[in-house]
Amino acid sequence: MSAMPRRVRWTDHAHAKAVLLGATRADVERAVVERHHDRQTNTGAAEWRLSTGPWVILYDHPDGDDATTARIVTLWRRR
Repeated sequence: MSAMPRRVRWTDHAHAKAVLLGATRADVERAVVERHHDRQTNTGAAEWRLSTGPWVILYDHPDGDDATTARIVTLWRRR
């Protein structure tokens, strides 16, 4: 089992989507770090999918060789 992420990096795309949707970086990052155990595998552009609150967050973990960091690829508002 891989380590839990403690840090979060953002792709430019994910950051732009967060701004567009009004998602705060702190809320999204907290969700990824604190709810990593609730993630589901994703078959698309990122390894993991996390649905939490109003958000669906796609991210990779580990970020390359860094098991302490997750990288947010994109997000959208849940329907």
